[in-house]
Amino acid sequence: MGLQWVKNMAGFDLSDKDMKDIPHPTAELVLHVTLKTVQAFGLIGTVVIGPIKGFRGPPGNLKRQMTRFGKWGAILGLAAGPAMTYGRLSSINFDENGIYDRCYRLRHNRGQVRVDRGSLVGVVAGAGLFSAVRMCPVLGSLVGMSTGVISMAAYNLSLPKK
Repeated sequence: MGLQWVKNMAGFDLSDKDMKDIPHPTAELVLHVTLKTVQAFGLIGTVVIGPIKGFRGPPGNLKRQMTRFGKWGAILGLAAGPAMTYGRLSSINFDENGIYDRCYRLRHNRGQVRVDRGSLVGVVAGAGLFSAVRMCPVLGSLVGMSTGVISMAAYNLSLPKK
């Protein structure tokens, strides 16, 4: 990762030369997979398992369970991402050129970048909004991330196919 990765994630238009500037492709790939596992496990914990468990308890239990399972899902995603990446890379004997190529293609995948950007903006916006109304910022960040992922995935599906 480097400055070009940050610029791409922020939505700047980059030249092909800048897109090819990938100083640490393995770290960038590990970050990508980890971000995806945090998104997936956090979303499942927050909007699937948390509500299932939350509706079974007393009033107020829903927020507590969504926070609990979403937080543990995100933490599990942080651990699973690197393990999944290195497990996959070792099982298929990926070389440095293959990792670089994968990172280059991921940078050009606008739909993937949109989902990642939406989740990151959602984390910050959700935590800020929930804090402003005196609610749990952890739950806000989980709801924001989930909303960002789902909304950007829906937006990607609405785009005309090329």
